Amino acid sequence: MKKIIFIAIITLCSLVSNAQLVQGEILLGEQSKTEIKLKNNKGVNLYAAFREGNYPLHFIFSTDAVPLNSDKKEVVQFVFTTTVKRDGKVMGTVKRNPIPFFPGDMFMPVETFDFISILSNMQTNSNDRISEIPSGKYEVILDAKPQGIKGEIKPVRFLITVN
Repeated sequence: MKKIIFIAIITLCSLVSNAQLVQGEILLGEQSKTEIKLKNNKGVNLYAAFREGNYPLHFIFSTDAVPLNSDKKEVVQFVFTTTVKRDGKVMGTVKRNPIPFFPGDMFMPVETFDFISILSNMQTNSNDRISEIPSGKYEVILDAKPQGIKGEIKPVRFLITVN
């Protein structure tokens, strides 16, 4: 009986040690929380600031015991979610279809997330006011969830103030 219990414990420990795991974070610049103060209320200018590298989005993750694909590489599928809050109230959430990534450290294009679209379409704008963002304080949360693998990617949160 003791031998069976010992074998069961060894088996359980080996299963736990071989568990697939993903760990990482998304950063804005080098921070997981920050604030952006807009000089004007145009979403297109915020988009340009991200595209010009003023606010680099950095996606970093590592894996443990993830099976290799047919090319002998580790690949993890992620669902990216964007949430925008205004004065604490959720104004929009967009969840993307899964996207495959290799482990490592990479810069993400702003288009991976949908906060520019959410912010720019919060009000009906005429052609002369396209992409205007209403005044207020906004919180943007960018999140990545691994699919089919345990683990966590720490989301990035940033505040945007529009006067």
